[in-house]
Amino acid sequence: MPLITAVRSFLKHPQAIPKNIFLRLPKTISPEPHIFVFGAPRSGTTLMKLILGAHPNLSSFGYETGLFMYRDIYGFTYEGFTATDIADLIKQSPDIVQFYDKFTQQITQQTGGQRFIEKTPQHVLRLKFLLKHFPNAKFINMFRDGRDGYCSARHHQNVPQGKSIVRYASYWKKCVNARLNQGENDNIFDVKYEDLTNNPEQVVRQIMNFLGEEYDARQIEPQYYSQNTITQDTRQEFRKLSKSIDQLSQGRWKKELTESEVQQFHEIAGRELEILGYIQDGLKVGKSHLLSSH
Repeated sequence: MPLITAVRSFLKHPQAIPKNIFLRLPKTISPEPHIFVFGAPRSGTTLMKLILGAHPNLSSFGYETGLFMYRDIYGFTYEGFTATDIADLIKQSPDIVQFYDKFTQQITQQTGGQRFIEKTPQHVLRLKFLLKHFPNAKFINMFRDGRDGYCSARHHQNVPQGKSIVRYASYWKKCVNARLNQGENDNIFDVKYEDLTNNPEQVVRQIMNFLGEEYDARQIEPQYYSQNTITQDTRQEFRKLSKSIDQLSQGRWKKELTESEVQQFHEIAGRELEILGYIQDGLKVGKSHLLSSH
């Protein structure tokens, strides 16, 4: 959430600003085995949420919560919860960690799942906080070639970074480094969108093993993973989520971006592309000229 948007949200309930501050200074350590999915925008986080949510033990009900970003919790809304429901949860919760535990408990009770899948891409920027306060949670971080991510983001009305390649490349870089800065961690599983779409069964089996859950073949069948509010959205960016997993969105930057746009992206985030293997031996994959030095 952009800073100006966050400030405006807080100002809608100025009397609640002190409570908002205290809620976000938690002392609580959650014992719950939550599942968090995050990554840079348009990196496959929604697809991952749907695949996981097709498992009978897991609940992917609703959209993103964004709860751990800087936002006014008194303005928080979520499908299936009334304003009174949210207000009651706030009253019962001394901090944001306990609020989240109580909130997700109600969701799993309503949906029948045992664990809730929280998918908010920008939560990767709060990874250090989440690792500290949710030590029993599992975190799935999605990586995708940022150039393809931009091709998708610039057509998505809810991704403001997609309005400019400079803005998106800078944000993609920030998200990637937020994950890399935490180093190796047994509670984090990194998934490349390209690997997922090339070998969905193999990758999903690995993820389910990481989560301590049995793999269910229905998880990669569109008639099952598309049973979600998100896939009922008629906007173009969500249409593919009702179809079989394929590789058609890989490498689209090679056709859709100009040489100038590719150069801009590489000047900003070339190092991160190389670290993740999207640039090999200092060369821009699919291009003839050398990667700009950093």
